[in-house]
Amino acid sequence: MSANPHLLDRLATLTSIRDLELLEFSLLKTVYELFRPEQVTMLKYDSDGEIRFSMRYGHDGCHESHRSGRHRDLDQPEVLSALRMARRISAPYHSRLANGNSLSAFPVLDFQVLSVCLIVESRRPGAPNDVRLVQGLLQIYRNFCQLIEDAQRDQLTGLLNRKTFDESIQRVIGMSAALQFPMIEGERRQLPDTEVSYWLGLIDIDNFKLVNDSLGHIYGDEVLLLLSQIMRDSFRESDLLFRFGGEEFVVITENIDIQGAKTAFERFRLAVEKFNFPQVGQVTVSFGAVEVHAGDVVHAVLDKADKALYFAKQHGKNRVCFYDELLEQGQIQPTQSFMNQEAELF
Repeated sequence: MSANPHLLDRLATLTSIRDLELLEFSLLKTVYELFRPEQVTMLKYDSDGEIRFSMRYGHDGCHESHRSGRHRDLDQPEVLSALRMARRISAPYHSRLANGNSLSAFPVLDFQVLSVCLIVESRRPGAPNDVRLVQGLLQIYRNFCQLIEDAQRDQLTGLLNRKTFDESIQRVIGMSAALQFPMIEGERRQLPDTEVSYWLGLIDIDNFKLVNDSLGHIYGDEVLLLLSQIMRDSFRESDLLFRFGGEEFVVITENIDIQGAKTAFERFRLAVEKFNFPQVGQVTVSFGAVEVHAGDVVHAVLDKADKALYFAKQHGKNRVCFYDELLEQGQIQPTQSFMNQEAELF
């Protein structure tokens, strides 16, 4: 009974969160603090069973690994076997590791593209009431995942919406080597060693007004729907895809250098150009792209991307233009300098 007030406090914290990564972090921390296992890990894996993301919470804090990164515990065959069994039976699966610890795998979410599983390693098997409590916490997580998903998505295309963009770009701006995890009560997340860059592409459908004016908004909406599907097929699962408003879209992609960003943006542009839109025929898009740096101001980033997009529109459309390249070539003037601090309005 002594744990009940603490549990209620943790539930209150969980139900106040509207950010998915923060919610996952808080879930792991809650399970760890309630049961004090050796460690608790959330795994996200694709349809081939390949682990794409892991977040582990233990006595040494929280650690996260993306696609290429691996944690040594994930190489244990018992963990991978438990992962497969839990997904197969759609219920918690309990086994024992070679070191004698108890291992419990809880299926959390099972999507066609990506599935989620919670792995709990403890010195002793969990009591039935403990297992039910973990399942209850996971149900709360599922419910809030759905609420967050509904709030973050554009109703027509299913892409992330403008409100979510405003929240996401602030986080991206704070990156240098990787996304920094939100800090809670002094906790920090271990960052990967691989250096990456983040690139924002502002996309506009060329001559979209003509589609609406000549064929009607029903066909215009169909173009938006089909184009959003091409976006999903062209970019990676880790890339952030937004409907910015009207016929404008935004992509935020992680690449090592500008060449990687060019390849990603050009792949999508060509896919749209080659697609035969019903009743409409060929549709093209123009890109304005810019690298996102740590310490940037949102308005400045968008202004740079918009300048590059405007140049693309004025010089033939159906092309990808990068702000820094245009600036270096003298094709455009630099954007107004924005100070990353409160402005004096009067």
